[in-house]
Amino acid sequence: MTSVKSVREFRKIVKLSEQHSLTVSGSHTETRGNTVYETQWLDEKNEDDIVVARFRQWTNQSTQPPYRKQMGWERFSAKGALLDREIRYSKRDSNEWLH
Repeated sequence: MTSVKSVREFRKIVKLSEQHSLTVSGSHTETRGNTVYETQWLDEKNEDDIVVARFRQWTNQSTQPPYRKQMGWERFSAKGALLDREIRYSKRDSNEWLH
């Protein structure tokens, strides 16, 4: 299961400058109970190849009904301060799937 966005897709989401590069620096997938947790770390480097920020993107997906899903990302400065965050939760249009 690979639910985190590809680097190319992620660049578009965070509107990363064309002069900056983005590379995967780590990833981890773990299942606890009925949920799969997937996390990926990315390094943002400027044109001088210096790390200027780090991103963490994640997906938490339940493997049993109602199949809830959380997706998000955070951007940290090179010194570790949180700069930006976005979190999205899945939501059904109705409750008709309940029985």
